[in-house]
Amino acid sequence: MIAKRSYAVPFALRGQWLLLAATGIVLTLAMYAASTYPMGLLLALGIALLPALLALAWTSPLVFPYGAYAMLVPFDLLLSLPELGTVARLCGGVAGVALLLWLVRTRKIVVPGPALAAWAAFVLWSCISLLWTINTTNASRESATLVQLASLFAIASLVPAKLRDVQLVFAAVVCGGLAAAAFGIHELAHPTAAQQLLNEVSDRVPLLVGNQRLDINQFADSLLLPLALVTVGAVRARNVGLKLCGVAAIGVLLYAISLAASREAFVAVALMFAYFMIALRERWQIGGLAAAVGAAALANANLLHRFLSASATGGSGRLGIWSAGLAAFRLHWLVGAGSGSFAMAYDQVYLKVFQPYDMGWSRAAHNMLLQNGVEYGIVGVVLLVFALILTVRSVPAFRRDHPLFGMRTSLMGALLALCVAGLFVDLTTAKVFWLELGLVGLVRGCVA
Repeated sequence: MIAKRSYAVPFALRGQWLLLAATGIVLTLAMYAASTYPMGLLLALGIALLPALLALAWTSPLVFPYGAYAMLVPFDLLLSLPELGTVARLCGGVAGVALLLWLVRTRKIVVPGPALAAWAAFVLWSCISLLWTINTTNASRESATLVQLASLFAIASLVPAKLRDVQLVFAAVVCGGLAAAAFGIHELAHPTAAQQLLNEVSDRVPLLVGNQRLDINQFADSLLLPLALVTVGAVRARNVGLKLCGVAAIGVLLYAISLAASREAFVAVALMFAYFMIALRERWQIGGLAAAVGAAALANANLLHRFLSASATGGSGRLGIWSAGLAAFRLHWLVGAGSGSFAMAYDQVYLKVFQPYDMGWSRAAHNMLLQNGVEYGIVGVVLLVFALILTVRSVPAFRRDHPLFGMRTSLMGALLALCVAGLFVDLTTAKVFWLELGLVGLVRGCVA
């Protein structure tokens, strides 16, 4: 039997919470500064805090750098370094190394569960598909990204986590989500000249920092996880002050999603709240929040127009894409066309399929199951669905008075929301999706 061992953190728990709050504030200010001076403030801050961060990475790698990675996920494509990729990707790599070193040094691990084996099988199938992929240019990049994200998830799932460290990681997710929401609200309320030009040809514009851009749907989807965590925390909080802070945080996140005018995100939020009403006893509070979601949707003229015009536009052309995608799936139904090949498989059948809403050549799938079905065949879809089912079952149901009950409930709600969003956009290689899986693994590590 593999035992778990406690380990000391370098400062008091109260100090850790203050550090997380301060880091969230600094991250928000840094994003505003990065709009004019990309990466300058973040780089200077990282150098100044380097000694303390190295010490923290050695003793408490879940707090840092894994917590920092969790905080950076919503900013993924907006912060990048030349030749090194995004800051979130770099921080994720450092977090994986730090956690792995900690596991080797302490010689204590959580015995892997069937969910981890199922995700490993899915990633392995993705790599095997490189042998027959029809798009060798994109294949290696997509599989490499999938391997990196899955590796960090696997390492985090092996960590015998302490409850307070997991709480701090959850807090980091919320701080990062609030910082991203604040940045998004500022940018969408004060569009730049480049965004105004894009708005002339589109009813929605991406978030821009220098030459970096983030799709508005990806931005909204990245807020689903922090929204789930803060919602459960707020409705179950007994302290009035904490409850009010939680409600304010929910308002900021919902307002940011509203400005993004993402239909998929609002549908995901609605179903997530429906799940919370079933799983939690605080139904009146959740019902009030659900009413707030509906009010936000009705108050946003752009979002309301997008919902009302969905049938006329075929879901912004998704019906046409899905028609061609299904034809491509029938052509490659067993083992798929290979990793990174959806766009090329789509082009193979594009002229053979009637599309009432023509979206042109080389389109993305805008559906997680369709994307994986075309690229990995029915084998890949079965592995994906099986892995999701085992993930839900990997953490046992807790009594309502158990300290992990709220954590598990929030994660299951977030997973449901991300899967719903995945019906309208592919999240297979999205960091927020794999961060969600990593958090499920950490909660399992608290009881394994």
